[in-house]
Amino acid sequence: MIRKPLVILGATLPLMALASCSHTNQTVGHGSLSIGANAVHIRVPGAPQATIESDGTLRIARRTVPLSPAEQALARHYYQDVLHISTAGKATGEAGGKLGASVFGSLFSALWHDNSSIIKRTAKQGAARVSADVRTLCAHLANLQTTQNALAADQSAFMPYRVIRGRDVTQCLKGTRQTATMTYTY
Repeated sequence: MIRKPLVILGATLPLMALASCSHTNQTVGHGSLSIGANAVHIRVPGAPQATIESDGTLRIARRTVPLSPAEQALARHYYQDVLHISTAGKATGEAGGKLGASVFGSLFSALWHDNSSIIKRTAKQGAARVSADVRTLCAHLANLQTTQNALAADQSAFMPYRVIRGRDVTQCLKGTRQTATMTYTY
């Protein structure tokens, strides 16, 4: 009766632990973003590195790209969007790690009382928190996509650096539904 939750826990615990690590270099969509000292570095195949600084300065191949005030505001917004994604990702990873620990802890109680519903109840409560955090993360991803597309539309030099695509946001939201369903299934 308790075997299936153990399989799910065994499969998800390493992923949750990995997600809670505070790496600043993330592969997203069709490239990678890394957060450095007051800057976001964007790498895409076949193009030199682009950097957006916290003040809205855009550099491509270490050369400053002249921006209008509106473009510079979009670049600052892009930088903030990436920070929001990083923060939401860390919160999601931490919530996932707590879920794994809670389910693991409830395992002993379930074994002691011979009642697997204890695990199910604990998993449901934790999964609701994780799902909410993932939805927040997906919303920030959608915001980044909107900002990057607006910046690329205004500044053609930024066009190759559109690393987030519509299907990335769709897959993020789809993954949220699948994770919640998988967590609730016993």
